[in-house]
Amino acid sequence: SSQAQAGTGPPRSLIPPSLGFAPMGFLDESYANLLSSPLFRQPPKEKAVMGGGTESEQKDSDHYFDTADVMERGLARELVADFMEPLPDATSLWKFNVERSDDRREYRLFCDGGEFLMCARVSRDCRKIDISMYDPRDRAASIYDPGRPAFSMTCSADKAEWRLVQERCDNCRHLPRTQYSCSGCRGRGSEILLVRHHNEDVGDGINHCMDVTVPANSSAPNSQEHQFITKMPVWNEKVECLVLDFKGRKIQASAKNFQLASEDDESERVVCQYGKIGSNTFGLDFRYPLTVIQAFGMSLTTLFWD
Repeated sequence: SSQAQAGTGPPRSLIPPSLGFAPMGFLDESYANLLSSPLFRQPPKEKAVMGGGTESEQKDSDHYFDTADVMERGLARELVADFMEPLPDATSLWKFNVERSDDRREYRLFCDGGEFLMCARVSRDCRKIDISMYDPRDRAASIYDPGRPAFSMTCSADKAEWRLVQERCDNCRHLPRTQYSCSGCRGRGSEILLVRHHNEDVGDGINHCMDVTVPANSSAPNSQEHQFITKMPVWNEKVECLVLDFKGRKIQASAKNFQLASEDDESERVVCQYGKIGSNTFGLDFRYPLTVIQAFGMSLTTLFWD
């Protein structure tokens, strides 16, 4: 059924199909053709050894050789600008999938057609999440560098507030460690998402909620700040639980399920929805004005929702 329990604690039985609503159409074409192609690479070529440098400088040199190797074949995923642009405006949601590892420490984002986009890894203390454009499980693992994340997320001590930042721009991220920033951004981190969590009583249940702030993009003309809030579920007397209608998805019950709408939209048109579709698989669907990294970041903030 497309209708399933919202973020209300331990999963319960699914909602009977008879309670479903009319299906909502989704775009058939994959967003993958608008983004960089997934990286498929043979083992790296033998690299020249740079003499006389520090260990840090040698790591930089190794990284640059690997990067140049994949760039030569048009397979590099070093630039993240495309993931920071809003998706094309459309009447329907774009569909993506999130695969979670068994230990819940790694989350990989895919287009609906299966093309890999990015990978998030949770720190040991669960207070930070680093996001990379490369898949650590791919044969090109040598190009994956956990010390060079494209984006990072951190949470507050009470786990109620999350911030997503691009700590270094595309130029800065590939400078030697001895030269931290470029002349353009001067190393100033760019915050691209702020999420605050809280709980609300709905009927006889408690619902996980989030308030989302998407800052204006200072580098984009006419960019505006956007505010999104949780679309509240309703209490269903027949199944005695809170339910949401995930049109276009067969969703399983999970405390991590959510839908978001614009704060000033009385129609509550869904802008982003995240729902469990398998034991370790979640559907992530969203539309303009969200970017890929912003929607992925929102989904990752449900890490502690149980």
